[in-house]
Amino acid sequence: MSIPAQPISQSASAAPESNEPTSARLLSSITDKAWKTVQLFPDDPLFLRLQRSLTDILQSQNLVVLCGLGTSLCVKAPDGDPLFPTMAILWEEAAAMPEFNGIPEKVNYPAGSKDIELLLSYCQLSEILKPDAGVRQFIEKTESLIVQRCRFVTPALQLPHHQSFLLKAARRSTRLPRMKLFTTNYDLCFDAAASRARFVVVDGFSHTQPQEFDGSHFDYDFVRRAPDRETPDYVPNVFHLYKMHGSVDWVLLEKEAQIRREPSPAKPHLIYPRHTKYQSSYDQPFLEMMSRLQIALRQPNTGLLIIGFGFNDFHITQPLMAAVDSNVSLKCMIVSPSLETRAADHEPLAKLASLIKQGDLRISLLACNFEEFVPIVPDLVAKTEDEEHRNRVKIASTKSS
Repeated sequence: MSIPAQPISQSASAAPESNEPTSARLLSSITDKAWKTVQLFPDDPLFLRLQRSLTDILQSQNLVVLCGLGTSLCVKAPDGDPLFPTMAILWEEAAAMPEFNGIPEKVNYPAGSKDIELLLSYCQLSEILKPDAGVRQFIEKTESLIVQRCRFVTPALQLPHHQSFLLKAARRSTRLPRMKLFTTNYDLCFDAAASRARFVVVDGFSHTQPQEFDGSHFDYDFVRRAPDRETPDYVPNVFHLYKMHGSVDWVLLEKEAQIRREPSPAKPHLIYPRHTKYQSSYDQPFLEMMSRLQIALRQPNTGLLIIGFGFNDFHITQPLMAAVDSNVSLKCMIVSPSLETRAADHEPLAKLASLIKQGDLRISLLACNFEEFVPIVPDLVAKTEDEEHRNRVKIASTKSS
C-alpha cells in the first residue's frame, strides 16, 4: 500500500526566483496520453498526481536508477559553464590540438561531421587496418583530454543536487533492497555526494587497502550488531553504485588482471567514446555491471528512474527496452529535457511514447533536467536522530568559524 506523496520541500515549493523553472512537460497515463504542461507547485492537481507516480516508483520493492550525462551537466563553473564535457565541447577541444591536423582525412572521416565518438571510431578502425603513429598519438591525446575534463570534482566543489537526490531516493526502509544506481559517467559526482551525505556505498570494491574490484562485493551488506540484540540491524543510508563505463579513479593492472582504485591514475580504466562500446561492455568489470543491470530489470515489482540518459548507447538501451517489453510489473519514468522533441523520431523513445498513447500505465516521460527534477522527488523518509545531530553540529561549527 503506497502512502500519499509528500509535498516538495519548502524551498522548492515557495515562489521560485525568476531564473527557476516553474513547469515541465509530461506524457503519461495521468495526462490522458498527451503531452501536457505540469506546473511545479503543490496547488496543481497534475503535479500532485506526478508526485504520486514518483512515490510508487520510489516505494517499489526494487528501485533501479540509471543516470547519464544529464546528471552531471548541472555542475557548473563560476562562469556558469558546465564542468562536465559534452560531446560538442570535446570535439572543439580535440580539434584545437596540434595532433588533430590531418587526422580526419587520414582515416577517411566524412567531411562536415563533428562527432568525436565517430571520429575515434574511425581512428580505431584505421589503426586495426593500417597502423599509423600519428593516428595512435591522436587517440592517446584525446583519451587523455577526456580524462582530464572528467576530473572536475574537488573537495570544494558543491554538489547540492546529487546530495539532495540521494537523501530522497536512497534513504529507503531497511526492509527493502538497497537502491541500485547505475551511471555511464566517469566523474565522481555521486561518489563525492554520497561521502558528504554520509552514505555507505557498495560499489564492488573492497574496503581494505589497496581497494580492488570483486563483483561478489555487490552481494554484501552492512549491519549493526548491538551487544544486547541477537539479530543484526541493517544500517540505513546504503546504496549500490555501478559505474558502467568506468571511473576516473579506476586503473587496470594487466599483470595481475585486477582493477584497483587510485586517486589519479595516468590512464584510467574506461570505456571511451567510440562505436566499440558494445564489445567493450563484455570485458570485466563492465560485464559485471551489465549483468547486474539485466538481473535488476527482470525483478518483479521494480521501479526504474532513467535520468539524463540519451538512449544512444545500444548496449544499455537494448536491455532497457527488453525489460519494458517483458516485465509487466515494471514502473518506469524517463527524465530528460528534450524528450518531447526527441520522442518524435528517436526509435526507442518513439516506442515508449507510443506505448503510453496505447494505454501503457507503467511508463512516464518527463521533459525536464536533473536540477529541475530533484525538488520534485518526494522525501519519503524522515531524517534519523543521528542525521539531525550531525546537521546541528555542522551548522554550529560553521557559525562559530
